[in-house]
Amino acid sequence: MGNGLAGIQWPSITVVVPSYQQAAFLEETLRSVLLQGYPNLELLVMDGGSTDGSVEIIRRYDKWIDGWVAEKDGGQTAAINKGWRRAKGECLTWLNSDDVLAPNWARETARVLSSEPDVDIAYCDVQTIDVDSRPLWVYPGQTPTIEQMVIYWKTTFAQQGFLMRRRVLDACGPLDEQRQFAMDTEYWLRLLSAGRKFRHVPQILGRVRLHGATKTSMMHDVHVADLVEVTSDFCQKAPPEMRDLADRARRRLQWNVAHAKYDGRVHVEARKAALRYMREGGWRVLPQASAMVVLSCLGEPGHKALAMFRRLRSST
Repeated sequence: MGNGLAGIQWPSITVVVPSYQQAAFLEETLRSVLLQGYPNLELLVMDGGSTDGSVEIIRRYDKWIDGWVAEKDGGQTAAINKGWRRAKGECLTWLNSDDVLAPNWARETARVLSSEPDVDIAYCDVQTIDVDSRPLWVYPGQTPTIEQMVIYWKTTFAQQGFLMRRRVLDACGPLDEQRQFAMDTEYWLRLLSAGRKFRHVPQILGRVRLHGATKTSMMHDVHVADLVEVTSDFCQKAPPEMRDLADRARRRLQWNVAHAKYDGRVHVEARKAALRYMREGGWRVLPQASAMVVLSCLGEPGHKALAMFRRLRSST
């Protein structure tokens, strides 16, 4: 067998592509999966009833796709779960229909899972690309921790290009269909809380596309609300050994909201969240919260001033 695959017992892989109204990018996404050259790869496309030509693209690749539907569904998360229920692979992932896998993705992530039986999820470095597939910057993967996710709202690796064993799905369940934006964050948090083992593959094996029509960029407020609910749910259900961590996450929650709203240019909401953080945190958070109040009052000039300050600090 070619491509350096001989002599290794390679697990079967299922890639689920949830899609809705992404005809501009869908073909590139499908080809990035189909051209992996992997010996046992299943591709399932879950289209939510697109009317933009997506179905015609899917039909064009029908003989190479292992299964597809084009029907109204409950959104992206429900589409992924529907695909995972149909999946036959020993290892699973999903790929958004505007994102792309690098040529060696399947081989390199499967190699890790084949050689390290105790590893549950492999994740990689991810290249951000623009609407025309031009590279922008790299999102390097780092070891994820519960603390980073619930206290600082930092996910240390991108979802694109991850690969997990089926045993994870069997033990921890599917994605939370109440989450249409932070379903990946909630899932990683759930897996970490269950003690699942993550492994970084230090290669650029996925590509995430940044463009104005992405779901997150169009509905920033809903995304932030999702993160608030995920954090609050964790704090309520945290086991005794994580109570201190949950308390820290609860105390910092309004600061995270303020920061996210400010980054999203929702300045009034950023100011309100900063004031709530100030009331809850008292004098200890006064300098930080006051700075956010001032910046949010300044609006766009505040962003420019902050950017200048960061450039000066990084140059010293």
